Amino acid sequence: MGNLYRLNSLFELEISQFGNSLEIEKALLDRSTALEYLFLLLSNQNDYTIVSEKPSSELLEYWEANNILFGKTIQTDTPYYAETLTLNKNFPKDTTLIEWGNTSVLDAENGILSKRKLLISRSSGRNSKIKQLNWKETRKQNQLLSILCSNKMELEYSFHTFELPIVIKTEFGFSGRGHYILKTNQDVQEITKRLPDILKLNPNGVIVEEWVENKKTQDFSGLFDLFHRKSELIAITKMLIDKNGSYRGSVIQKNFGKEFAEGMSSIIKDYTHNSLSYKGALSLDGFTFEKDNEIKIQYMSEINFRYSMGRVLYELHKKIGHENEDYALFFFPVKNKNLTFKILTTGLSKIKTEFKTDLLLLTPLTNANAQKNPFLVFYVRNQKQLPLIIMDAIKKLLS
Repeated sequence: MGNLYRLNSLFELEISQFGNSLEIEKALLDRSTALEYLFLLLSNQNDYTIVSEKPSSELLEYWEANNILFGKTIQTDTPYYAETLTLNKNFPKDTTLIEWGNTSVLDAENGILSKRKLLISRSSGRNSKIKQLNWKETRKQNQLLSILCSNKMELEYSFHTFELPIVIKTEFGFSGRGHYILKTNQDVQEITKRLPDILKLNPNGVIVEEWVENKKTQDFSGLFDLFHRKSELIAITKMLIDKNGSYRGSVIQKNFGKEFAEGMSSIIKDYTHNSLSYKGALSLDGFTFEKDNEIKIQYMSEINFRYSMGRVLYELHKKIGHENEDYALFFFPVKNKNLTFKILTTGLSKIKTEFKTDLLLLTPLTNANAQKNPFLVFYVRNQKQLPLIIMDAIKKLLS
C-alpha cells in the first residue's frame, strides 16, 4: 500500500472559486510549485508525489548526501487543475491520496484525479472563517472586537466605529493573503475605493476585526488528528508571524505550549463534533496578546481542516529527526542576486559546523527556467541551542 501526495497550497482558491474561471497570478503559481517539494520529502520509497517541476540533479544530489530518501515523482504542467487531471500512471487500488486540503478523489486504476463538488462544498463549510466567527461568538470564544459585513454601508460604518488599526479578513484568506490591514485614515480612504471589487469576490461578506499584531506576545498552533469524531493533539508549535500577519515559520520545543493544550483540545472536541465526514490533519491557530493591561489568550483564531506547515515540520521530523530535540521550519526571502547553489550549500555546511546543528534545504533555489525562487524553506534541529538562534546566520547568507 502506498500514498499519492499532492500539495495543493492553492487549496483556499480551489474551494472558494470552484466552478469559476480562475486566472492565478504567476507569483502564486511559482510559490506553489516550490512548496510541492515539501510533500516529496515526506514520502517513502513506495509513494508518489505530484510535482510541477522535477527536482534538479544538484538538489537531488544534495538530499542524497544528507541521507534523505523519498518516493517517485509524477510531473504535471501546473500545481492547479480545474476539474480533472490525468496522471498517465496507473496505481494499485489501495493507494491513498494525501492532499494539503481535500478537493479531489483518485481513480487509481486509470490514474485520474477529479475535483468533487460535494467534497469541495464540505471543505468550504469547515474552513469558512465566517462560520468559525459565528461559532466563536456563540461560544464566547472570541477575545477580539469582530463584525461580519456583507455590504458597503456596513463596512463604512465599521470604519467609523472601530478604532484603528483594523483588518479586513476574507472568508478564505490564508497566510496573510486576503487580509487588508488599515492603520491610518489614508488606508481607509484607499480601501473604500476598492470595496465594490472586494465584496464582489466575497459574496458571503468579509470580517472586520481589531488588529492586535503589535500587541501579541506569542503565536501558537495545535496540530490535531481527527478520526471518527475523536481528536488527538499531537503537538503544539510556536508560529513565527511577521508584522503584516504573514507566516514565516514554526518551531516545536519539548515544553512549549503545555498551558494551551486543555483549552485547545476542548475547542476542537466541541467544534468538530458534527464533522463526521472529515478524517485527517487539522490545526487550530491561536495567540496571546496584551489588552487592558492583561495577557489574554485567543485560543481560536482559525481552524484549518487541512495540512499546515507546522504539520509538515512534525511529519518531517518524525521521519528524519530524533526525540528530545527542538526543531523548526523556516521561510526566508532570497535577496542575494548572486547566490548560487554551490555558495548556498557551502554556507549551510559552515552554519551546521559552527552551531553543531542539523540544517536541511527543503526547496529549490531556482525554478526550471533558472529564475531564482523568491523564498527558501529550511528544516533545523538542535539539541543544545534553540533553532531561532540559527536564523540570523541563514538570513545573512541569503541577503
